Amino acid sequence: MSALPSSRKLNTFFVVTWLLALAQLLSQQGPLQYASLPVAAWTLVATLTYAFMYVLPALLIGHVLRRALAARPTFRYGAALLGATVVTLAGLTQILLFADRVIHEMYGFHINGFVVNLVFTPGGVASLGASRSTEITASLIVLGLCALQAAAYVWTMRREAVIGDRRVRWAWALAAFFMLTSAERIAYGYSEMSNYQPILFASERFPLYQPLTFRNFAQRLGFKVDGANAQSMQVQQGALSYPQAPLRVVAPQRPLNVVWLVAESLRFDMLDATIMPRLWTFSNDALRLEKHFSGGNMTQMGVFSMFYGLYGNYWFPMLAARRSPVLMDVLQQQNYQFSLNTSQRFTYPAFDKTVFAGIRPEDLHPLENGAPAWQRDVRNIDSLIDFIDRRDPARPFMTYMFFESTHANYDYPEDAKIAGPVLEDFNYLTADFSSQIHLIKNRYINAAHHVDQQIGRLIDHLRERDLLENTVVIVLGDHGEEFMERSRWGHSAEFNRFQTSTPGVIRVPGRSPAVITGITSHLDLPATLMPLLGVQNRPEDYSLGHDLLAKDFHRDYAVAADWNRIAYIGDDFKVTFPINAVGAARNEVTDGDDRPITETGNAIASIRAAMVEIMANLARFSRHRG
Repeated sequence: MSALPSSRKLNTFFVVTWLLALAQLLSQQGPLQYASLPVAAWTLVATLTYAFMYVLPALLIGHVLRRALAARPTFRYGAALLGATVVTLAGLTQILLFADRVIHEMYGFHINGFVVNLVFTPGGVASLGASRSTEITASLIVLGLCALQAAAYVWTMRREAVIGDRRVRWAWALAAFFMLTSAERIAYGYSEMSNYQPILFASERFPLYQPLTFRNFAQRLGFKVDGANAQSMQVQQGALSYPQAPLRVVAPQRPLNVVWLVAESLRFDMLDATIMPRLWTFSNDALRLEKHFSGGNMTQMGVFSMFYGLYGNYWFPMLAARRSPVLMDVLQQQNYQFSLNTSQRFTYPAFDKTVFAGIRPEDLHPLENGAPAWQRDVRNIDSLIDFIDRRDPARPFMTYMFFESTHANYDYPEDAKIAGPVLEDFNYLTADFSSQIHLIKNRYINAAHHVDQQIGRLIDHLRERDLLENTVVIVLGDHGEEFMERSRWGHSAEFNRFQTSTPGVIRVPGRSPAVITGITSHLDLPATLMPLLGVQNRPEDYSLGHDLLAKDFHRDYAVAADWNRIAYIGDDFKVTFPINAVGAARNEVTDGDDRPITETGNAIASIRAAMVEIMANLARFSRHRG
């Protein structure tokens, strides 16, 4: 029976663990964090103290377990259990720090509720579309970090302890920690109060950073407080009041079919005569939306907003209530036939509990994994064509298709290749985005061309069956995709046009072709479709959108959301506001071309009326209980 390691040796192991965590934090810091002496000092102190706080849970659990095992000296495997526990906890700490660094570098945010939801929801991790080489690389990194912690444990157990456990020594260590962390918090609070941006930006490098703010207290003491800093919108949502009034519906005598096509990550400039010639030609006989914005920068909010016509922040109460959109309710009430297809899953995001909550399971047709995305897209279009041919012609039908080819890894068959060269093995963890982004984007262009071929197949079939003149056809992207045009790759990170703007093509039988060059939004889809279904209510009763077919249609701005932010998107400004912010938060302000604006106060002041309207809309469909 081996003896338990001393507290001194255990402390030595956690000092080594702290140094490894420190190295990880330092590796993601750049010259901006050390550009001036005040910022460098603040960053160094925050790095030292936060590295300790990340290790602290493992340290405390380790010491509690050691004390419990010491009280049971007859337990034979105490030393092994203690070693396995502290190595596992320390390894998990290093893995989470590494994963957080990768996420922050790619998307600009840390591990948050969205990431946790992605990991623990069925289909979430698969939705990332990582290549086999990416999965292998990630596995090797995880094993390497665990092996490093195991080696550190063996090393510290075999040598003399260097960290004393005398009370006076630990008292000095704790005093130093509290002195440093207090100084860091006070410096942040003063920076937030005075809007000293370098430290505010530096704080965003630390996962789970918890700021100290005292602007209200400072104002009471007579200090001047800068009012242009972060303005978080605080939203308290009560029970749903959706729709706000009962729907009045006069079903049309000749109901229109609905064909709804959505392509993952399809951004606005893919609607091009060379890249997507079939859709481009079709758009010339339809309503083409040339400055169209998704309701979010991620699939969850993008698809949600196009069916509900609501801000993405309503996702959470709708999911909790399992409340389907009234648009889908009306289609079901009018006895529509459904074939709803996706080349991913309906469980992540949880559209089976929101958008399609009321749909029969046999009408949901997911094709997930098992074959390349481009093949799944082809099979889904085959299935839709078969459904159209086998349907009951006496009843209207609604089909939905979610194309996956344009999601990273950007998958396509060889006959769809129109751009090259390409990055053949797109490994998320080893790709050099600064030098290889054009090779990655060529993959995306080819995937968009493949999606266009499949859209063309379906439109051709509708035309051959004489169905186009009785069918509304909608083609959208769920959101956009950036290729370093504004410093990032992918989506979910920013609200610039590349990540939020998608093609918008809507063909309504009997309506003349038209082009809308002003701002339009996914939120406008329900307000456009519901009148065609005989709904007499004003759009305000069930959505936050406007009827695109109305003669007086005009939109001053669009609104997009992600997990915990909302963005005003106008012609002149784009302003991002945290929602119910916890931790470090600030407004991000750019001009209409996504260039950062340093003097944010004037920009925010100029959209004050829009901010008030957005705040009201965030609560419009909630009923607060007294």
